[in-house]
Amino acid sequence: MLVLDNNLLSDFLDGKQAARTFLEQHEQEPWAISSIVLYEAYMGSIHGYIGGSPSTIRQAITMSMDVLDVTEQTANEAASLQEELMAAGVPADHPDALIAANAHEHGGTFATAEKHFWKPDVQSVLSVAKYDPC
Repeated sequence: MLVLDNNLLSDFLDGKQAARTFLEQHEQEPWAISSIVLYEAYMGSIHGYIGGSPSTIRQAITMSMDVLDVTEQTANEAASLQEELMAAGVPADHPDALIAANAHEHGGTFATAEKHFWKPDVQSVLSVAKYDPC
């Protein structure tokens, strides 16, 4: 399962070619997003950073991917992940750690443009797909 970060989802929803190309390369895998990323997409829509209303975004997402709930287990997974990342000297920002933990919890690969996650020390702890929008 490929779990999209907000940067990839936003580009996909805006129809950017880099996102389309990246996702075409992963079309054999099921796609998912964390419910936190869904919230971020709604806020992007409301503030004008992503085209479309929250309801059209929800419809586009549910047609092509699953939404993973953030639960107490996800919080526990995020704490463990952050401890491992800190021990490796590469801690993540708190929201990013929670989203990455949601991917890890479901056995997925975290697809992100956040270069911090591309570091080998992070990838030794977490499965990451590098999305480069450039």
